[in-house]
Amino acid sequence: MLKILMVCNDPGSLIDLAGQLSKRDLVSVVWAESQQEARALIAKDRFDVLVVDLANGSALPFVKEVVKTDPFINCAMVSHLSKEEFHETTEGLGVFMQLPVSPGAEEAKRMLDLLESIGVLTAVDKERMRQ
Repeated sequence: MLKILMVCNDPGSLIDLAGQLSKRDLVSVVWAESQQEARALIAKDRFDVLVVDLANGSALPFVKEVVKTDPFINCAMVSHLSKEEFHETTEGLGVFMQLPVSPGAEEAKRMLDLLESIGVLTAVDKERMRQ
């Protein structure tokens, strides 16, 4: 099971992305509406992907914090930065994808393709076959 944690102050901004991701077999989407709620969920369970859309510039510090405790989590962030600025800002943090505001079907497909290309989905499929 690919476990995705959506951390968002306004869940409506990620609802289309989550809906598209949930259509795929073996994908589980869990929601947190605050960093505090996300920390509690991460402390109790392991997630393969963290998708963050937090206001007031708090997404990057939160991702840095999470990556320190779980360096293997794959992170995606909603950001208004240019691709170059985003790359420079997030380099070395395990952020595999920049998302636009209100991502949808296209970004969901791209996310799953990227996760497959880096072996995350392959690992999930192998785990399923062992069960």
